[in-house]
Amino acid sequence: MIKKNSQNFGFSLIELMVSLSIFTIVVTMSVGSLLVLIDANAKAQNMQQVMTNITFALDSIAREVRTGSGFYCSNTSTSLDEFTTQDCMNGEYLSLVEGGSSLTGGASDSRIYFRYNSSDKTVDRRIGSSGTWFPLTSAEITVTDMSFYVYNSESGAEGNDKQAYVTIFIEGHAGQLESVDTSFAMQTTVAKRILDI
Repeated sequence: MIKKNSQNFGFSLIELMVSLSIFTIVVTMSVGSLLVLIDANAKAQNMQQVMTNITFALDSIAREVRTGSGFYCSNTSTSLDEFTTQDCMNGEYLSLVEGGSSLTGGASDSRIYFRYNSSDKTVDRRIGSSGTWFPLTSAEITVTDMSFYVYNSESGAEGNDKQAYVTIFIEGHAGQLESVDTSFAMQTTVAKRILDI
């Protein structure tokens, strides 16, 4: 007589459906967490790039302000002599006479010009009145607003013992994709280092 074994050793359809459902839920949650981490990493890299580039631009301007003189601020770019000064509020152009001659040694004059280029959305610098404008910010950064505020530009003049200082405000964003776009707004105030009295 042959004995037949009637036990089933496989999974039932219900057990298979339940295990697949649980697996799908776990994978979906894991992929969602991974995508959030990738997005956060991209934003962190954008912010680091923004901070590095904007800090470089602001430090370049601040270094020249600390050692410079003859501050002139306006909303239009003009060629100036070394003695012309002008305070302003919310100007797009800043000009100053370089303290040394490291940048302006071969230029037509000793003035350095900074501007907010609203068409290219960059911060630009020009050496001398006949020089070419060069961007200080990279192409990945879009500067949406920049203003210069100059106070006491006539420091050192007869009867004026106040220190000259410049406040710079800059605002913009960086990032090629809207989902990882990083906004920034920075402000710094720089005083002339050498007391001009």
